[in-house]
Amino acid sequence: MRREEMWKLIHQSFEATNQDREVSSTIEWTEDTVRQSSTNTLFVHTVGQMPETVNGLIEEGWCVRTDISYADVVLASKPVIEERIPVVYFNTEASFYSLENAREILPATLSRELVLDRLARYKKIQQIADVVVVTEDPHILRMMERELKDRFERFVTFERAETFLDAYVADRPYLLVFTSALPRADGLELLLRAKQQSIAPFQSMMISMYNRERDHVLAIDRGVDYIMTLPLKIEEFRAWIRKVEDGR
Repeated sequence: MRREEMWKLIHQSFEATNQDREVSSTIEWTEDTVRQSSTNTLFVHTVGQMPETVNGLIEEGWCVRTDISYADVVLASKPVIEERIPVVYFNTEASFYSLENAREILPATLSRELVLDRLARYKKIQQIADVVVVTEDPHILRMMERELKDRFERFVTFERAETFLDAYVADRPYLLVFTSALPRADGLELLLRAKQQSIAPFQSMMISMYNRERDHVLAIDRGVDYIMTLPLKIEEFRAWIRKVEDGR
């Protein structure tokens, strides 16, 4: 499913459940509140005058202003001194292109949909409430269900990579667990396409079916967070899951 289609579905869901969403432009977002958030809300620190598109996203709850020390991204219309957190400038004057901390420079006239899509890429994972498992192996699936279903709010399974990529629309950060061997599209292709298409950040765990070093190297190059080999060592697996739960 294309990113534009995902955003459309997310917008429809947002409009239907706005009063229940963990966002509000009137809430004072403390560090503890940010750290405990499991939503796809983008925490921003603004400097200078913001374009109407950004102000609209804040009013609607897609973005929430926070202190710079725990923001996902800094949005600025004038130069700012900041090296630790990504800075996106809404100012296309020539001098801004020479700023060393400019992660992106966007025109103030950019459409709402494109601004949201660009800024969503900076979302940091605080807490994970959803887990998605992609495997056709019934033994691994049973183990994942036994170990993960009661530890996360939502547990979803798919047997094929293309089904997951076409059908799953993530509205908040999630954990993706997949086997390296899948029908038609292997786990490495799944990981690459998920990185390209997902509008929500996620952590990933690959279960290596054949324990091939080349597969592990490619998975690391494509951004996998954890690799497990068969036979699965249950205590090691649980240790990795605890790390995911702790948000580390």
